[in-house]
Order: sequence, then C-alpha cells, then structure tokens
Amino acid sequence: MRIAWFSNIDFQEGNGANSRLKALANGLKENGNQVFLLFLSSTIFNSNKINKKSKGFFDGIYFNYLSGSVLRSSYLIIRFLSYTKAIISSSILLIKKRNHFDVILIYSPRLLFFGHIYLLAKLLKIPLILEKTELDEKTKTVTILQKVISYFDRLDPYIFKYVCTHLIVISDKLASHYSRFLPKSKITKVPIVVDLKRFETIDLNNSSPSFTVGYLGSFGSKDGVNGIIKGFKDASLIIPNLKLKLIGFNPTKKETNLELRKNQLNGQVEKSGQITYEQVPQWLKKCDLLVMNRTNHDYSHFGFPTKLGEYLATGIPTICTRVGDIETYLNHNENSFLIEPDNTKQLTEAIINRYENYESFNSIGQKGRQVALSDFDYNIYIPVLQSVFEEAVKSKK
Repeated sequence: MRIAWFSNIDFQEGNGANSRLKALANGLKENGNQVFLLFLSSTIFNSNKINKKSKGFFDGIYFNYLSGSVLRSSYLIIRFLSYTKAIISSSILLIKKRNHFDVILIYSPRLLFFGHIYLLAKLLKIPLILEKTELDEKTKTVTILQKVISYFDRLDPYIFKYVCTHLIVISDKLASHYSRFLPKSKITKVPIVVDLKRFETIDLNNSSPSFTVGYLGSFGSKDGVNGIIKGFKDASLIIPNLKLKLIGFNPTKKETNLELRKNQLNGQVEKSGQITYEQVPQWLKKCDLLVMNRTNHDYSHFGFPTKLGEYLATGIPTICTRVGDIETYLNHNENSFLIEPDNTKQLTEAIINRYENYESFNSIGQKGRQVALSDFDYNIYIPVLQSVFEEAVKSKK
C-alpha cells in the first residue's frame, strides 16, 4: 500500500511528534507498505536549523519538504509565501499522482493548513485518514493570528464528517469528543507509541544515585515547567546535591530563565537546548527521576504526551500528573508516582519521596517499563493501522 503522509512537523529532528511519525512510518514500512512523508513547512522547532536536508530518505523512508526549504523565516510574510508554495506543490503532486497513492494520511490536520488536501482527497476519490493527537482549538490564544487559527480549528469537526474516511485519535477524550461528529466505527485510538529499541541500553540496577531530576519536551504553558522549577527548588532544600536537567528546545527561554533567577537556581540546573533524536536516550540516562507536570487545562486532558512513553521505556521512575488518559495505563505508587495537576506541594513531596525511598522507587520505574512494553510498543499498533487503511480502500471501491 502506498501512503501519502502529510504533516507540519520538523523531520528528521524535532519534538515528540517526530518520534511518533518515525516509529509508525518504520513499522508500516516493515509491514510491506511504501510511506511518503510530505511536510508543508518547518516549525519553530527548527529555529536553530538542526534539520539540513529538505528532501531525501531517512531509514529508507522518503521525505520531502514541499516548500523546498527546512528553514523557518522570522518574517511572517515570508512564512506565508513559503506555505503558499507548499500548498501549490502538494496540490500538483496529488493531482499528478492520483492513481499512485492508495490513501492519504494527515497528522494533526487543521482546516487552515490542510483544507486544500481535504478538498483534493474528496475530488480525486482517495481515502483520507486523519490523525488527531491534540485538540488544537483548546490552545491558549494571545495574538490575532492565533485567534484566527483557533476559529478555523473549531470548524474542523464539522468538516471531518464530510471528508474523512477514518479518524485516528491518541486519547479516549479525543475519541469521545469526535464521536459527536463521526460514527464510533470510524474512530480508532492509537495511544502514545515508543520505539523500545532506543532505550535498551539503559540499566539502572547497579547505578548509584545521581540526584538528578529530568524533564524532556516542549516548554509550553501546558507543560508546567515553572511548576517543575518551583517543586525542584523546594525539594532541594531537603535533598542535598539535587540537580535538574531541562532537556529540549525552549522557545520561551526568557521566561524560564526569569523563573530560575526568581528561585535562585543557577549551578543546580542544566539546560540542554535542542538535542537530536539519537541523543534523547543519552540525556534521559543521566537522570534518576523524570517528571511530566502537565497542567489542569483542557489542552492537557485531550492530548497524551509522547515523552511519557519515552520516560517509561527507560525504566527510570516517573512522576506525572493525573491528566487525560494517564490513569488508564498507570497506577499510583505501582508503575508511576501520580500527583494532582497544578500542585507544587505534591510535586515537591514526590521528589523528596523518591530519594528517601530510593530502592522502592526503582521498582516503580521497572514496572513502568513493563507498561511501555505492554501498551506503548509501536509494533502493537501497526496491524491496527494496516486494518484501518485496508478498510478505507475497500470503502472507496
């Protein structure tokens, strides 16, 4: 089966979405499919130009930035022109290759960005599979442009029922939300996925405490990074030599640095900046406690952070907030340590608890890895996706 997979993420390096696409694309390829990853433009995650190639192969999978460039301009008008070029290029590609692609898949579809593909899939009678991993309309908006985009996001569900052959979602709450617009038979859940082979070399059994708390991911308001900083500061007053690693590209580093200065944290905190896909296990391995501190916001509850799958795959004990689908898979004090969102006191107590009960927390980490093995291994979901694609093709015939 030949799959045209459209998205707006940064490939070959980028955020958690990058890891999800790589895992699923590789799995589909290993299952005998041809996968073509097609990106309309780069995002803020490539601001430091970590991606160099705009076209080529990654692990045997073809990819192409249809704007012709991986660079993201700081000027809005240039970004607009670049996106216009990508829209024209993607339209020409689909029309010319209308008998080549068996299905079109869009990761994180949004009307304002992918509306032309919705229309072309309908006109060209190519099955259209959509994958939602966030409820974008719940994103906090500040600027006029953000508000315009959010308005179009709210129209998406009404359009999905006319253009969408099948919808893939990452969480139960997203499935429930879209079941108001689509039959449940047209909605399939594929939760967070992880390539477990990336983390096989991590072994904590014989390691001594490093007293290092780690956070990996984006630094948006939903991620509660300021709460992590405050909880860490309070815990460091009880646990000597405690260190914090903030891992990943931070588009709001001024605000983060201000919070660090406010809490008088300097030498205790290391900021990695953008790291490569291959470096993720290396950086997580430096920590003996990982934190996912998503806030009590609708955006947090509808999504499901890929970093959690990576955290658990390491076998390193993980603290996470009770948001979204977390409690569908994780049990408090068994395979993770759960706290309430927006509760800095509980986070502080959990960090202290980890180092005062080191061996028992190690057991929590190992049981968390078992959850990653049983529930988040990407190989589990390749037959599910294959079935969705095959049914979509049959329905069009």
